[in-house]
Amino acid sequence: MQTSVSIIGAGNCGCAFAADLASRGANVLLYAHPEHRRHAETIDRNGYLEAGLKIEGRFHPDVSSDMADVVRFSKFIIITVPSYGHEAVLSELAKFDLSKHVVISITGNFFALMARRQINARYILETATAPYASRMQDGKVTVMGIKSIMPIAAMPVDVSEALRDEIGAIFPMPLEWRSNVLEIGMSCITGVIHPTPALMNAGWIETRRGDFYFYREGMSTSVARVIDEVDKERMAIAREFGFKPQSVVAIMNSYYDRAFASFGEFARETVEHNTTKMAPTHMRDRFIVQDVPYVLVPWFELGVKVGLHSTAIKSIIDLASIVNETDYLETGRNLRRLGLDAASKGQVIETFSAPLAPWDDELRRIA
Repeated sequence: MQTSVSIIGAGNCGCAFAADLASRGANVLLYAHPEHRRHAETIDRNGYLEAGLKIEGRFHPDVSSDMADVVRFSKFIIITVPSYGHEAVLSELAKFDLSKHVVISITGNFFALMARRQINARYILETATAPYASRMQDGKVTVMGIKSIMPIAAMPVDVSEALRDEIGAIFPMPLEWRSNVLEIGMSCITGVIHPTPALMNAGWIETRRGDFYFYREGMSTSVARVIDEVDKERMAIAREFGFKPQSVVAIMNSYYDRAFASFGEFARETVEHNTTKMAPTHMRDRFIVQDVPYVLVPWFELGVKVGLHSTAIKSIIDLASIVNETDYLETGRNLRRLGLDAASKGQVIETFSAPLAPWDDELRRIA
């Protein structure tokens, strides 16, 4: 593999992706924000990025905290920071001409609609999940699992086969191209999996500081029942917008080549998610402060737009807002922030399905 890829974010996913790409012969630049350089500094100090389990070895990505390096290094820019870091990244990228660049957000969480207002990238892509189950600690990224497929979509939607092949070569698994990024947003199942058990295990999280197995111990029968209800509401909203959604257990089975009959069974038996405890150590963990405002909030408001008042999803949003003393419906990635508050259902669908980037009709001749 001879391509070059810029990765924004030196956390769990970014470091796993950097190690994976380097192991396949790619040139990699790993960007760390100047105020979040802990892992990058360890890599610099050690002289390498170490990876273990599913990816083994010591790798030598370029490391930078200058966004100009990111833009110069490659036309492919992969953003792996949590959703609450998107605005900071976009404000930096907005300083550059990205009209020949492809920006990929992992995981998207309705990133493209935010990004298209601030950057002029030729394409903005979103994935429905991270490629890896991974953890970064002390300069070593441990990759517990690698997904079998990767749902992905682009805005605008007119991605040529040649470019799809180029993008496909970046990922370690086959890409599953979806109709548009709205379908991807409705498939970001971290909103189903993470917030409910985090809130329902609040006492354990606050007293045990994450010292329990989040999946096999934290997702008991009753917790799994609520998770299933949130998932049913997600699928109902997706169907209203013309999609044919899969259940959360079907999606996880496809990601890891499993055949679990229920989500509760998955939580108890999944090897990848029970290799480490994976539990939050506090209630402002990304399982809440990312997955509630950036996934559940847009789901809920899209549901309201088509006449669905999703009581389970709304309950989780309300509980998280109380626990963290934050009005997530107001501060999250709501339809007002996405520019869709006054849009009809048809206009929402049209916005996501546009064949051209909104900033330049002349882009028909590019790529």
